[in-house]
Amino acid sequence: MFAVFFSISTLFSQQENREYDIIWHSADDNSLPQNSVKSIIQDKYGFLWLSTENGLVRYDGSKFKVFNIENLKGLGTNRISYFRGTVSTDSIYALSDFTDLILIKNNRPSIIPKHKIPESFRLTNHLHKGKRVYAHKIYKTDNSYFSLENGKLAAYTKNNQKLWEIEYEYDPDNTEFFLVNNALYSHKNGKFVRFENGKAYLATIEGLPTTGFTVFPNTVAQQTFITFNNTVYLLEKNQDKLILKVLLKDFNISKNNIISYYYDVPNDILYLGSSTDGLLIVKKKKFNSIIGNNKNGVYYAQIPHGNDSFLSTTGEIFSSSGVQKQRFFTKENDNYILLKDRNGGLWTKQDNRIYRLNKSTNFTTFDTWFFEDRVILLFETLKGEILAGTATNGAPAGKLFRLEDTGLSKPSFKLYMVVPFHPTYMLQIEDNILWTGSHLGFHKIYFREKKVENIKKISNTYVRSIYIENPNEIWVTTYEKGFFLYNPYTKKTTHFPIDKNRYLLSSHCIIEDQNGYLWISTNKGLFQASKKNLLNYSKGKTDNVYYQYYDKSDGFYTNEFNGGCQPCGLKLGNNALSFPSMRGNILFFPEKIKLLLPDNEIYFQEAEVDNRTQEISNDTLLLKNNFGRVRLFINSPYYGNPNNLNIEIRLQGPISQKWTSLKGDEISYTSLPHGTYYLTARKLTGFDSNYKYKTLTIIIPPAFYQTIWFNILMVLCGLTLIFYTIKMRIRYIRRKNVLLEKKIAEQTFQLRNTISTLRNTKEKLSEEIINHKKLIRTITHDIKSPLRFLALTGKHAYQNSNNIKVVEEDLKSIYTSSFQLYHFVDNLLEYTKVSKQENSSEPYSLYTLAEEKTTIFLNIASSQKTEIINKIDTTLVLSTNKLLLSIIIHNLLDNAIKNTFNGRIVLTSGKRDENIFIRIKDTGKGMSPELVDFYNTSKNSKTQEGVRKIGMGLPMVAELLIILNGSMHIESTVQLGTEITIWLQEEKSS
Repeated sequence: MFAVFFSISTLFSQQENREYDIIWHSADDNSLPQNSVKSIIQDKYGFLWLSTENGLVRYDGSKFKVFNIENLKGLGTNRISYFRGTVSTDSIYALSDFTDLILIKNNRPSIIPKHKIPESFRLTNHLHKGKRVYAHKIYKTDNSYFSLENGKLAAYTKNNQKLWEIEYEYDPDNTEFFLVNNALYSHKNGKFVRFENGKAYLATIEGLPTTGFTVFPNTVAQQTFITFNNTVYLLEKNQDKLILKVLLKDFNISKNNIISYYYDVPNDILYLGSSTDGLLIVKKKKFNSIIGNNKNGVYYAQIPHGNDSFLSTTGEIFSSSGVQKQRFFTKENDNYILLKDRNGGLWTKQDNRIYRLNKSTNFTTFDTWFFEDRVILLFETLKGEILAGTATNGAPAGKLFRLEDTGLSKPSFKLYMVVPFHPTYMLQIEDNILWTGSHLGFHKIYFREKKVENIKKISNTYVRSIYIENPNEIWVTTYEKGFFLYNPYTKKTTHFPIDKNRYLLSSHCIIEDQNGYLWISTNKGLFQASKKNLLNYSKGKTDNVYYQYYDKSDGFYTNEFNGGCQPCGLKLGNNALSFPSMRGNILFFPEKIKLLLPDNEIYFQEAEVDNRTQEISNDTLLLKNNFGRVRLFINSPYYGNPNNLNIEIRLQGPISQKWTSLKGDEISYTSLPHGTYYLTARKLTGFDSNYKYKTLTIIIPPAFYQTIWFNILMVLCGLTLIFYTIKMRIRYIRRKNVLLEKKIAEQTFQLRNTISTLRNTKEKLSEEIINHKKLIRTITHDIKSPLRFLALTGKHAYQNSNNIKVVEEDLKSIYTSSFQLYHFVDNLLEYTKVSKQENSSEPYSLYTLAEEKTTIFLNIASSQKTEIINKIDTTLVLSTNKLLLSIIIHNLLDNAIKNTFNGRIVLTSGKRDENIFIRIKDTGKGMSPELVDFYNTSKNSKTQEGVRKIGMGLPMVAELLIILNGSMHIESTVQLGTEITIWLQEEKSS
């Protein structure tokens, strides 16, 4: 273990001492590593060092740190002897029993290699006396020295120039050499000798007996202690005389085995080292607690009694020297109020009764006044009027009564005004204005007008007391919010900061001493503050207030002071201050209080990184970038009340923090990002509220991947990657553009074809619609004629029903017309089916199809003595749309039969190249050349009005051939007949 820290604790104290506060620290309570404290010294930085049988110990006023073979490299043993060297030059040495020389410098010890040990510290050059070891050189504060060697004594400058020399024989075992104010003395057998300018003089010490005393030199500290009659003295020089200063009385030196001494002059603290019981710290008590004859020791209100005494509500008189005088009065009361009027009468109270002790009877008799409510205030105005304040039971309101002369033997209290609070404290500095505190805040009462003005910023809090020294400075203490300053002219209210323990929240009383300090009593001790500092804070000239704190260790029997009474504290005529407490009255002279201010430097002692100690060099700490946790130990030597040492820290850097209070003596951080940090510690050093700062630089180097070169490399790699990524992307986009352009061209080509096809389809559909309209018109005309002929023939048959021949003729005509009508309707029906069928169909025989159609027309042809001959190839098989082809053949046969009488109709077929033809030839009337030419040259089946005479056959045939991708050719001679050839593309059957 590198270092061991021990907390301050008290093992035991001497039997209660009214004058000293005595604290022991020992190994029994783990404060020290061992109980033999052989030597004590304080370095120039304020740290106290102890040599023990189990290591070297450093003490900073709050903690002990041990240096031993576990954490002090090169140390051969833990047995440390005495100190030597010079404090002023920061060169203190300690020697171990193995002759290891330890140098204490910069408040840290280190081992000096044996070959580098100065000649004056080698073992052969030491003088021994029992267990003590003295160097043969005794250094003065200016680093000049005296040399003791070979029966001679010489004085040298710090540059080793001899100033004088004298022969002086001495017995090392019975002679002590010591310095007082840089003057060399020796003691042997009760005689003291002073050496100066090469001469020896007998020296006397005032008040020292000739025998029975013991001399204890602390050569390094240039302090010499003398003990006798259980008293410890410090030897001092006053001009040419040696005098004794009492440091500790009534203490058994031999019983406690005291072997080492050190006196901290600035702080007035005596340190005693025992060979068996550890370290004893002696502080003279600063305050005097006086407990009178009060059975419970509790005191409240008190008033001055003469120049150096005060009177308490118990009737006891206490002097500033602590002497209790005879009781002044015996009347019982509740202790909260004590008033002395201008006529010398004493006023007090108990519950709802007020008592006035009469001066004329030496306060043995008293007058009594009774009230309905509890009395909580008694006050005498500047005009000598006695006011009484009461608290209305069960209500926040209170009442003020005034003592008035009624002409009777005893005046009476008359109700003067009702106030909306319980008045608890009252002061007056000008006529008509009463400054009043209550359980609801702070108030200004206009007495004559009976008007109350509330001070808003001091409201909803219990005001304990009021202190007024200057008209523009009214100090107010409260029970929950600390204390305030109110300026009645500017109406400015200042609420002061509280201490770190929040003790000042319950402030009882403020008393000002003659040195410009305000003393504030609380439930947890006494505070001292600079009035100038407080006023500067109220003016915004400073941001902080320093409070000096005192507690039981400074001489109180208890930390709990009392308030809620009037008066709550006193300043006597001899400038002594007095405060009541739960155990006696605290009396002291402020100018005699030794201030222990925390004005030493702040030190970053060491760091613990991942449980391993690391030194801090030149206020700089270098950490590895992968550290886990760092603990930083911060201290500042201070031997007063630890509540007065308040260190704040702030971290600045890649991660920054605000000022925070340091709890204990360490701060830790985990996994800080790399960079340079500045850890600053500060503390208030006194009543000027100035800070003392100390900054530690913490350097955390970046990992290789966090360096600027790595970042630059990564940026370059990133830029390169981006460049090639963009380049590849551009190449990819270009290729995609080429493919896209190609695809667009293909799709554009397809789109153009589609548009062309759609355009053609549109034209064809438009043409079909036109043809359909024309066909419908033709069919309607053709159907109309047979129907009309049927109607006329029927009428004629009906009218000539008796003429059988006529009837037969008419019936024949009806049959012919009906068959023709059937044929039109059948064609129309078949035509309507065309749009619902596909062009292709299952393979079929062309001959069979033609045979079916000829069969239909056989009877008609026979009636017209016309022969129908089917010469179509019986082996010819087609896949062309059978339905459409049947309509075409049907219409062609129909047209042929219509125009052929006493003739014949021949159907033939054949192939030419990859085309199939069907030819229908008749011997009928034929067709005109114009009509033949029309059908042969028109592929769109555009009929003219004159064409309708032939019926719907050929136009329909022409239209259906378009659907079948076929064509038609007509050859006809009038009166000789017609030959119609149909050409179809051959389709493979599947």
